[in-house]
Amino acid sequence: MNHKTAEEFIKQADLEIERGDWHGAWKIAVEGLKHFPDHAELQKYEHILAPPKVTSVDRGGHPEIRADREWMQKNRAEYRGRWVGIKNGQLLAVGNNHDEIIAQVGPIKNTGILVTVIY
Repeated sequence: MNHKTAEEFIKQADLEIERGDWHGAWKIAVEGLKHFPDHAELQKYEHILAPPKVTSVDRGGHPEIRADREWMQKNRAEYRGRWVGIKNGQLLAVGNNHDEIIAQVGPIKNTGILVTVIY
């Protein structure tokens, strides 16, 4: 049988926080909420001290970026030191500097064209 008040759970959680045991403090808040589910301060402790939740969303990646990277890996030796313009894994232009590539492909903003030097 529980004889603790909500404030006693909070006080106990505060002691765990002072000791640096965040997880222990969270567990105390969770236990307190079992007895006092509507207690706003215990709800706050439980929420703030809860372990982080990591979620990921598979958005399918960016196949065009993957294709560009694969092209660079396959053709690195042949184009080392040269500038290239690539889009979706297809070579569009080769030059000695950025300006030469732009002269060949035109403005690249929002086109998906990657302009880079190959190392």
